[in-house]
Amino acid sequence: MRRLLLLLFLTTLVYAEFDKVATTAAPFLKLGVGGRAAAMGGGFVALADDGSSLFWNPAGMLGVQGMTAMASHNDWLLDISHDYLSVTLLTDINGRFGFSVSALTMGDQPVRTMAAPDGNGLSYNVMDLAVSVAYARQVTDRLSMGMTGKFIQLNAYNETASTLALDVGSILRTDFYGLKLGMALTNFGGDFQFSGRDLILKADLDDKINGNYSSDVDLRTEPWPLPLMIRIGVSMDIMGPGEAFLPSQNSRMTLALDVDHPNDGPEHLNFGVEYAVKEKVYFRAGYRHNYEQEMFTMGTGVQLDLRSHGRIKIDYAVKPMDVFGNTSILSVEFSK
Repeated sequence: MRRLLLLLFLTTLVYAEFDKVATTAAPFLKLGVGGRAAAMGGGFVALADDGSSLFWNPAGMLGVQGMTAMASHNDWLLDISHDYLSVTLLTDINGRFGFSVSALTMGDQPVRTMAAPDGNGLSYNVMDLAVSVAYARQVTDRLSMGMTGKFIQLNAYNETASTLALDVGSILRTDFYGLKLGMALTNFGGDFQFSGRDLILKADLDDKINGNYSSDVDLRTEPWPLPLMIRIGVSMDIMGPGEAFLPSQNSRMTLALDVDHPNDGPEHLNFGVEYAVKEKVYFRAGYRHNYEQEMFTMGTGVQLDLRSHGRIKIDYAVKPMDVFGNTSILSVEFSK
């Protein structure tokens, strides 16, 4: 545990010194998933225990007690949609295996050229895709650790770029009223470099020779790094059953606090609170510090018991984006 803390600390110092603001590709990898986490302001790295754990902290998959499937839809800005689908399975009592797909899409856009600035009659679309496989293990009775491997691909008209990435995370449950410490390092991997048929041109390699054939040449694009993110957070049940500070059998109040350090921007502070009534109805709110457009979040949720058929959780979150209006996230989770 000490070595992991030291590694995260040293990595934070390196990226604090060489900060690269707005110089990374695939920013959709930073968009949060799940209505519960979004409503709590993204303060979720220590609290992750549902189908969104593969995104926030793969170690949180140990909180899933059965086969779980989650679908999340983010109605984001400017007709852009972000969708997420995950499945989590039990390998044994101390192991979990997960699979997820995340996609950022937008509607068809007109192809504009210098000769036809309003469109030439053709259209194109853009899609960013991430496919992930994760595994988590209960190392001790209080420490869980997880790892996620990702394949990421960006598609823009006839050009594509792809790379591989890795996420690692841990959650430590303390004996201080069930306080949990979570850490995650996400999107550690290679660079993106676009290629495609629109980057292939004809060129005369030797203009001193008459009648020679033009050769194919590739226009080279610059490589762009991934949005590396370091998250450190804490969560605690202030009120509720078990080890909560204030014992209660019918209600639960959970507080969560995250500190995020991306390699392409300033540090962020995410605070969230969740109030549950008999683990059936949920009310949530969050505050996000050091963001330009989004600050307060809110949402609600409900859990339906299907008896022998499992249970369904429906979570909804609203994120005001200042001049861009409100964005919303709806997620549905089925567990059996």
